[in-house]
Amino acid sequence: MAQKAYKVGLKDGKIAIEGVDGFSIDIEDPKLNVGKLYSALFAGIDEPTTISLEPTTELKQDRKAFSFFESLKKIVDGACEKMNPGLADIAKKAEGLDADDVAKRS
Repeated sequence: MAQKAYKVGLKDGKIAIEGVDGFSIDIEDPKLNVGKLYSALFAGIDEPTTISLEPTTELKQDRKAFSFFESLKKIVDGACEKMNPGLADIAKKAEGLDADDVAKRS
């Protein structure tokens, strides 16, 4: 499964995804443009793909911005689950395998 990871930070009073043009959320007037989000992250995907968003340290330190980031992350995670219906099962199996590995080492 393909993976894409993005850093999300603050730029000029807006939440922005590093390396992605055309998408941001203004912290003072937060509005999510779903079409721009789709174009920014999902438009070019043609295979099962996980997308992860990681906040920069600066973003983590801004409570208001971080709360918007958490909402954005939930939306992206939910979209990935819908696009990759077996992803949740794969994650559960992987967690089980990790637990088995820990048990075997004990």
